[in-house]
Amino acid sequence: MALPRMRPSFVIDARCHPEDIMDALREHLEANPQRVAATFSQYHGVLQSNDDRPRFWAPCLDLSVEDTSRATPSGTGVAPELVVATKLWGTFSPRPEIWTGFVFAIGTSVVISVISVFFGIAQIMSGEAPSAFVVPVVAMLLAAGLYASALVGQGLSLDEMYRIRNYVDTCLQAAEERARRRPPIRADASSQL
Repeated sequence: MALPRMRPSFVIDARCHPEDIMDALREHLEANPQRVAATFSQYHGVLQSNDDRPRFWAPCLDLSVEDTSRATPSGTGVAPELVVATKLWGTFSPRPEIWTGFVFAIGTSVVISVISVFFGIAQIMSGEAPSAFVVPVVAMLLAAGLYASALVGQGLSLDEMYRIRNYVDTCLQAAEERARRRPPIRADASSQL
């Protein structure tokens, strides 16, 4: 049985250009700003719930798009047709400052555990009681507590995650509809595909 992921992610294959997806995300944001807040670059976006009272467990969705278009042979002697496709990667996580603190706490507990193991080995070699071996146990309990808190945070923010994902799905449908209305593109000999 697989453990639940601390940062749930998804991958979607879309039949449109990356620009169509990013444009749809921007347009829907301008039309309905009360649902989602976002920042975008050319092929990347970060979406969060636009809430009056932001909570520390509020999720962020990190989106990346990649053009995966390719030319397909037509078989009729005509120039090959370009199959427009895009991969959309999304990863939910807490706000960046919360995630950084989480990773720092886990990393610190690992470093302290390793140091205490070496200290415990030194205690054994010098004939003392290995009291330093208590620290890795405490660090493992702390790490388990942090993992459990990440899962609790996901549970508390589940409705916001669904709202953000629904927003992305709505924008993706609009982008694919826009791409369907365009005429097919023929890949010519000068194409870099």
